[in-house]
Amino acid sequence: MQDESRSTAAEPEAVAAATDRRGVTRWRRSALIGLPATAVVAAMTVAMAQGVLAANLSLTSVPFTLSSTTVAAPKGIGAVLTTVTAGSPTAAAEVGLPKAGLDGICIHAVQSVNLPVIGTVGTWSLNITSPAATTPLTTAQLASGQGLQANNLILDAQAVKGATATLNATAATPNQIGAAADSANIKGTGISDGTAGQFGLDATGGETDISGLRANANGATIGGAITLPNLAINLANGDTAGKGVGGSDC
Repeated sequence: MQDESRSTAAEPEAVAAATDRRGVTRWRRSALIGLPATAVVAAMTVAMAQGVLAANLSLTSVPFTLSSTTVAAPKGIGAVLTTVTAGSPTAAAEVGLPKAGLDGICIHAVQSVNLPVIGTVGTWSLNITSPAATTPLTTAQLASGQGLQANNLILDAQAVKGATATLNATAATPNQIGAAADSANIKGTGISDGTAGQFGLDATGGETDISGLRANANGATIGGAITLPNLAINLANGDTAGKGVGGSDC
């Protein structure tokens, strides 16, 4: 009888122990697992504050994409060839918009990150987004001051593409394909690197309208303040594009 009572008394303890193994979170173990990840996130936050992650894209050679649903440039655009890589079929051009209204913007950059003490933490994406208006803005609305407004937007890019583009001009102020890269009109777009005698595009004769803008760039500068409603700056592991206009990838 005494042995049976001991066995019966031990059963709840065995059940409790089994339950502890199967269904209860071991907080001490979870904390040990979570500490390395927390340390990485904290270190990356500090690194961004110190500029280690190159948040200022205009000062880096890290390629990125910039996209926007609709762009209106009331003063037109200019473009010049600025860089040709010796022994390589790659080149870069500067595209200048002295004034631009954008319906949303999405920037996606990918960089391999190495942090002090921690070492390599892999490839990470930096996504900067300001979504387009719920009701798409027209080029007339953008030119009049609605949407994102930027002055002297300069793109250092391998390619600037648009689903459609209209480069307006007049008989008195025609667009010039093959204009001098250092002409006064091109300099007026904010481009200062044009070399005398080289090829340039002077499309400052009227407003330029672009839909579905997508630029593959090494840098971008804005000579003035820009207002970004609903701005989001996010880090994502790997080559993970942010969600831009219409829910599409950057």
